[in-house]
Amino acid sequence: MPLPTPSVPWATYLRWMLGTALAVVAGVGAFNVVVDPLGIFSSPRVAGFNAIKPLLSHHQEASRWAAARRACADTGIFGNSRAEIGLDPANPTLAKMGLSAFNNALPGTTIATSHHQLAWLQSAGCMPRTLILGVEFLDFLGDSAAQVGTAESTRPAPSIDSRLLAEAVFSTIGLFDSAKTIAIQHTRYPATITERGFNPLLEYIPEAALVGQYVMFRQRAQENLRIWSLKPKRLRPNAVQPSSDEVLLDAILTRAGRAGSTTYLVIYPYHAQVRMMFERLELGDLFAQWKRMVVAQAARHTAAGHKVEVWDFSGISPETQEAIPSRDDRKTQLEYYWEGGHFKKALGDRMLANIFGQEQNFGRRLTENTLEAWLADDRQQARALLASPSPLRDEVDDLMK
Repeated sequence: MPLPTPSVPWATYLRWMLGTALAVVAGVGAFNVVVDPLGIFSSPRVAGFNAIKPLLSHHQEASRWAAARRACADTGIFGNSRAEIGLDPANPTLAKMGLSAFNNALPGTTIATSHHQLAWLQSAGCMPRTLILGVEFLDFLGDSAAQVGTAESTRPAPSIDSRLLAEAVFSTIGLFDSAKTIAIQHTRYPATITERGFNPLLEYIPEAALVGQYVMFRQRAQENLRIWSLKPKRLRPNAVQPSSDEVLLDAILTRAGRAGSTTYLVIYPYHAQVRMMFERLELGDLFAQWKRMVVAQAARHTAAGHKVEVWDFSGISPETQEAIPSRDDRKTQLEYYWEGGHFKKALGDRMLANIFGQEQNFGRRLTENTLEAWLADDRQQARALLASPSPLRDEVDDLMK
């Protein structure tokens, strides 16, 4: 018995299926480009649709670079997650001074990333006239020796290559990111990154209400202890060789100085819990030595005609001693800290106000003339905290067990 003749020829059917598949892929691609979760296509931001961008764990460097190049700001904030979360480029002090700022800081990165970012900005004709560079003591701790050419070598700036294009436009990951972007437009506390590179860490607000900030402090402190205990207790690989981070800091100051830019080196405002842990781990002397190295580098560049200032916000103060809520307190939300290492915008605003002369009661500008007296006073205050009974000392003692 002969088979029935199909009403549509196979060739036509296959062409129709192929055309449909291509149309679906093209539609998904166009949708992802319009939503633009990573902000790499400069698609218009539409309120209620894609204006709020999600904080994504992938392609962060490419996304931040695309935004930085668009902003071409005259003030650049650089550093790690402490700067990304705490220093808002929309800060009132910066706005009052007429400065256009962008936050280039990326979590989990070292000064090497800041070195690359500054080189990219200069190559793009967007060299900041003002640099606010967060310097991290713990990155310098146990650092390796600098290799030949460390100060000069920079990798190419991120670009929209075939891999990034395929993932952002034509993959399920890209589609998921687009769906997430639309979903967070009406979320009260979205995990987001602003158009100027600031991470407000809004998602921590409900988390703090759920578990309490004591748990957040405790978990971060335990994690830090594991990491710090593995680091060699030295700043240089040997007596004569500078470390890689030391060379890169010098390279950043050199590049900025030659361009006529002003650099503010910022020592982060670690909570007193962290300072006490430094002392318990016998890192207090190294912390002071590291500050001497930072100030000495700044002084060398100042003598060469470059504009460099060092600001230390890590001292023991009422702000850095903000009381950690008790274990069963889930209502108290601290004004200045998320946990011991990460400070909030409220404290970051005060830091910037002090740097630019709008406030004078938090932090200290360090120079070669004032450094030693400040270090002696600071160490005395840190040791005094360890010598005086308090809930904070009890917590640190319990952590060290």
